[in-house]
Amino acid sequence: MKTLLLENILTAMNIQPKKKQKGIRIQTVTDDRSEIRSHTLFFRRNNKEEVPVEKIKRYKNVFIVTDTPFSDIERLNLEQIIMVKDVKYSFFKFTSYYRHLFNIPVVAITGTCGKSTTKEMLKHILEETHNVQATISSKNAEYYNLPYLMGIDENTDVAVFETAVSTKGDMMESCNYFYPTIGIMTMIDVDHTDEIRSFDDYLLEKAKIMTGMNNQGTLILNRDDPYLSSLDTSKFKGEIITFGKNKDATFRIKGIQYHSSGMTFWIELRQNEYKGYIPGLGEHNVYNAAASLAAAAILGVDLHYALKRLSTYHHMGSHFQIIEGRNRITLVDDTWKSNPASLRKGLETLSHIAFPSQRKIAVLGRMASLGKYADEEYEKAGYLLGDLGVDVLITKGSIAKDFAKPAIEAGINPHNVYHFSDGDEMKRFFDSFLIPNDIVYFKTGGNDSDFKGVIEYLRR
Repeated sequence: MKTLLLENILTAMNIQPKKKQKGIRIQTVTDDRSEIRSHTLFFRRNNKEEVPVEKIKRYKNVFIVTDTPFSDIERLNLEQIIMVKDVKYSFFKFTSYYRHLFNIPVVAITGTCGKSTTKEMLKHILEETHNVQATISSKNAEYYNLPYLMGIDENTDVAVFETAVSTKGDMMESCNYFYPTIGIMTMIDVDHTDEIRSFDDYLLEKAKIMTGMNNQGTLILNRDDPYLSSLDTSKFKGEIITFGKNKDATFRIKGIQYHSSGMTFWIELRQNEYKGYIPGLGEHNVYNAAASLAAAAILGVDLHYALKRLSTYHHMGSHFQIIEGRNRITLVDDTWKSNPASLRKGLETLSHIAFPSQRKIAVLGRMASLGKYADEEYEKAGYLLGDLGVDVLITKGSIAKDFAKPAIEAGINPHNVYHFSDGDEMKRFFDSFLIPNDIVYFKTGGNDSDFKGVIEYLRR
């Protein structure tokens, strides 16, 4: 964080600073009471939480922005209390002030799948020559937005953030922290429809990234995604760049070739063709690479250099991670999350890389956050298992049982469908069931530690 004068912050929030509030340097701005220390401005956004007055008294220059009194408020000095009408309004006046202290490009990445990988790819392209502030791993919940914003300082060249959507209002809230200048939409499918009940509303919530960019800057869209292709962009006054196989895509994917541990691909841009390679498997990762290349190009990075950087990218763990198992078994850890799109891409990649002689075994937990679309999506996924020639289906947990019936109807032998309630049962089963050359694909959306335990048990 850049050190700020308290009087400048207050002025930005339309508050007249008091005499004793002038000349005070603020080194920490937080809405988390556990992070209070000397020279802190604390926004009390949760009025139900007690303010740690005793702790605050041990520190120097701690100031609290609040819209309601709190216990033991009288034990603090008057100048420490910044009483406002609406603490949320004042908070976002501050985030706007801080963000606009820095004239840097900010990339916001949204979509149902591919956010984290695209962000990590772009960060990897940039970080050798740029000071990059970015989302950590897949930690993209609203709770992290303020620390990410405060991570920007005078040395930051570019910021790259995921802007996730799980409830209405999430997109605009993220944009009110980051004010992105470049937006990327990777792909859209059913997800988080437990909170956002309608898929159309979910799509519209994602599309608010354009509003969050003030309909300016550069928007990067997946040209092959049917929902993004039909998106109303008439109000967007900035530049729209596309990627995909479609002949009209700006960054056109001309070809894809699988290897044992990576993908070769060809990109056409302005009638010039470029060859690239990424470690990691799956056509979807080529799309993520194309999106990251488009953003890098907008940021002024030479495309040849960007492709060279991508060839050394290391994929995130549990994102279709190939692991050597014992007794010549191949394990695929794809357990970071499970929604219809990511499961479909994972199963398609499994089908593509498996040899004819291998038994393809899918071990599935539940898909998360589907709401009223759950029955339909489990049925689709079950039929896909049969259509792609999965040989053995293993489900874990009561909800995941819903994969079985449509999978059997689609052609999986009912004698090759198993269900377990815990990891120990699966371990005992695998001890006698697995044979050399099997490929075992693990997928769950429930943060289920049993899956990690079984994978570790089967690891060489």
